[in-house]
Amino acid sequence: MVSFKVRGIRVSLDFSFFAVVGVFLAFDKSGYGLCCLCACFCHELGHLLVMIFERKPPKEMIFSGGGICIKQRYDASALVLGAGCAVNFCLFALFCFVFPKDSIYKLLFGGANLIIGIFNLLPMGELDGKRLLEKACCKLLPYFAAERLLNVTEVLFILLTAAAAMLLLFTGAVNLTAVSVTVYLFLIDLLLKTR
Repeated sequence: MVSFKVRGIRVSLDFSFFAVVGVFLAFDKSGYGLCCLCACFCHELGHLLVMIFERKPPKEMIFSGGGICIKQRYDASALVLGAGCAVNFCLFALFCFVFPKDSIYKLLFGGANLIIGIFNLLPMGELDGKRLLEKACCKLLPYFAAERLLNVTEVLFILLTAAAAMLLLFTGAVNLTAVSVTVYLFLIDLLLKTR
């Protein structure tokens, strides 16, 4: 792992990040993988810009094989948590409805932003959707009711994601990305619960 500081923020680059990106792009013949990677960077940039706007810069940015993680010094506000998905949805609208559609890559980039935005709103694992739901539940419900609702919601969405991945596999529309994401979510969730 290589680490350095940029304006007081530690940036850590794990070699697994480059390995995963390299393998992903090597098997991507359509160019959609590069669009997804750019959409992920835009998502994280949305979080980062709102953190800086709130004058609460992150403590560390970690690039690993599991994704990009921004560790904060403070508890993230709902605005910070929603900023990444908001950027993705705005880029989707711009590239699919506003800008001229003179290139397939504009549509691919717009579609990638829509997928990344929706995916990050899922209420499971360490995704933004779960953290936003936690904030809402903790404000609106008693602690035990909030915890129960969060657990039921997370299990339901993990099962739905697994069912969608299995449906893709059994119908012959094998989508390695969907299966990989499902396995990744199960493993991350399992690891977090055993800590």
